[in-house]
Amino acid sequence: MQDTLIKMKNLFIPIAGFLAITSLYGQCTITASKIPVQNETTTFTVDTKAQCEECYSWKVSNDDVVKIEENSKINKINVTGKGTGKSTISVSVLTAKGLVQCEKDINIIDSRQQLVENSCGIKIDDFKDVKVNESIISFFPNANSSDYLYKWTVAYSNGESSESDDKIPQFNYSDSNYITSVKVKITNKALLCSITLMKKFDQNYWRATKNIVEQKAYSPISYSDYVKPENKTKITN
Repeated sequence: MQDTLIKMKNLFIPIAGFLAITSLYGQCTITASKIPVQNETTTFTVDTKAQCEECYSWKVSNDDVVKIEENSKINKINVTGKGTGKSTISVSVLTAKGLVQCEKDINIIDSRQQLVENSCGIKIDDFKDVKVNESIISFFPNANSSDYLYKWTVAYSNGESSESDDKIPQFNYSDSNYITSVKVKITNKALLCSITLMKKFDQNYWRATKNIVEQKAYSPISYSDYVKPENKTKITN
């Protein structure tokens, strides 16, 4: 009877160890520093702490598409896109509580596709201010599409702000309370992603002579007629 119990105990130990290991599978997360692109290097990091500095083991499922650079035994690795296509990157982490494993599916894209993804397919990359009358300023983007949603926000010199959802919005303006900045969040309705464009102005900008342009004359075709160098920032979400 005692021999039977010893045998059962010896059998239970490896089974329990196996269950402990498998129960930890997937309990970590791999994050990428950016969208993986062909001929570029992306850093992947796992959020689980190992019991030693080199207690990590990284692998990729398709080494024709991606290549692990340098040390694959630490918590972050650099991966270079050798070609375009899909692969899976996985890591095993030896922690104080046992082995933890997780994986992440990645898609290596070419630089042209990256440009589309970064801009959400939105063709607008600038907008212009136009004086409607002595008290109203309007802004219009340099492309015209009904596929986008717009969220304009202007800030005034007195600290107040105003918003508009119009494609070509109109905002009140005065020399004593001039517009210090304007930003527009443009959302692609089909892809459900957006970009933000922003410009900043000082008081001298609004003191410059501005011709009044009728609202009906606003057109992306005539956009270049109004363009001049300005302080502009583009933020991609």
